Amino acid sequence: MTRAGLAAGLIAALAATLAMTALRVALGIPLPFELTSDRFLPFVPVEGFVAGLGLLGGALLAKQIGFYLSFLGQLALGAAIGRFLERRRDGRALTRRTVAITLVVTAALWLLAVVVLWPALRSSYEGAPPGGAAVMSALGLLAVLAVFALSLLGAYAALTRGTR
Repeated sequence: MTRAGLAAGLIAALAATLAMTALRVALGIPLPFELTSDRFLPFVPVEGFVAGLGLLGGALLAKQIGFYLSFLGQLALGAAIGRFLERRRDGRALTRRTVAITLVVTAALWLLAVVVLWPALRSSYEGAPPGGAAVMSALGLLAVLAVFALSLLGAYAALTRGTR
């Protein structure tokens, strides 16, 4: 078995990371890590939150650790998804069915993310009003997932061209 899937997954994860970083810097759209934190941290008891901050060396260091781990997690997840694709395809070229399934799964993941993260989508680092920020954040998530899916398919197709 080749490593085309692993490489394609890493390429796709890097492309998605660059896309989400560009959206964050250019438009103030929160990173998925920030949206997830904003959505779920309110459910952590104050005592547990403060204890966690103490273990991690304070709020700033905790946030930095979270950012770095989220980026590493994205790379690991991308690599795993690429390997899954390679195992499903057994090194063969992509088919229309594989492309269609990938795009449907991407759309379903986007819908799930929007539903789960909806209360946090209203945040903006550029001062957009809550309604507009929610739309921008939802579209930002869609863009990042689309970049990942299309990069994964494109990289895998390029890396497996001429095999089998």
